[in-house]
Amino acid sequence: MNSQALTHLVGQEFKNWQGKPTDFLSALNSGSGSNRQYFRAISGKESFVACVNDDIRENEAFFYLSDYYFNQGLRVPQVFFISKDRRIYFQQDLKDVNLLQILKKDGFTTDTENYYRQSLQMLWQMQASTKELDFHRCYPRASFDQQSVLWDLNYFKYYFLKLSGITFDEQLLENDLQYLAALLATPDDKTYFMFRDFQARNIQIHKNEVWFIDFQGGRRGPFLYDVASLLYQASANLSKDARESLLNYYYQQVSSDINYSEDEFRQQYTLMVFIRILQVLGAYGFRGLIEQKEYFKNSIPSALDNLQAILPQLPSFVNIPYFLTILDRITEKRIILTTN
Repeated sequence: MNSQALTHLVGQEFKNWQGKPTDFLSALNSGSGSNRQYFRAISGKESFVACVNDDIRENEAFFYLSDYYFNQGLRVPQVFFISKDRRIYFQQDLKDVNLLQILKKDGFTTDTENYYRQSLQMLWQMQASTKELDFHRCYPRASFDQQSVLWDLNYFKYYFLKLSGITFDEQLLENDLQYLAALLATPDDKTYFMFRDFQARNIQIHKNEVWFIDFQGGRRGPFLYDVASLLYQASANLSKDARESLLNYYYQQVSSDINYSEDEFRQQYTLMVFIRILQVLGAYGFRGLIEQKEYFKNSIPSALDNLQAILPQLPSFVNIPYFLTILDRITEKRIILTTN
């Protein structure tokens, strides 16, 4: 469907909801890695954000999680109206400023750091508030299980490693990937919520407060994955000192509620940084090199820097010798991928 027809369809759904047409309706450039399309609808003094997404199951997960966490008192956008076919919905308009934009504009100032800390504090509230959460309503899986980890590893393999031109032994690599998936899969007795794509671009700053968006891929999983996602976001390029300060702050939040030794905390954090970087490189390969989206393509060098920095820190019990030789070849040669 072309953009004009899609805009007309969104306008018609707004009229179905409000009983009158919008005063102004325009497409928004989200710059995200999803296929969702966003619009801003203005009517009088009110404005709303409309989303169009053909993935109904993903939409249903967002509707459920948004309602659940709004009722938990977290700052997430309310969904006000859903079309009969569940493809189009109107939600609260949090305007256009996100944490990454503030970081890029102002640097890691005291105010910026405070926004990061607010984000980590609310993140832990979200992760721990799962007593009545039905994980079976999450998408695409209920938990970050072995299958989910393998999806991430294969994302890296097919959309980054294979595009690099580096030759490798499929079976030796598969042995290590299977081992990693088993090591990193979430145990059945863990009941924390994993945001999944917790990065500064998904943290809106609205009326001087942080708000979370784009958590529809969330599921039961390791909470440290989200912290790794935020602190090692390639395009944010936080300094080592900033990462350490924020990690310590987050540990204070966690350790005040659960018994978690700092040594175990840091080991698990390093593992989550590692798997997140691999997932991100797969996404950058697909979105940046295949789909030719500049934001993702330009972020590859920083992601490779992050990978190179984390490899020496992996715990000694991580037994993936062949995979590590492949990763060393990628980072040492500083491969910048290109596509035809």
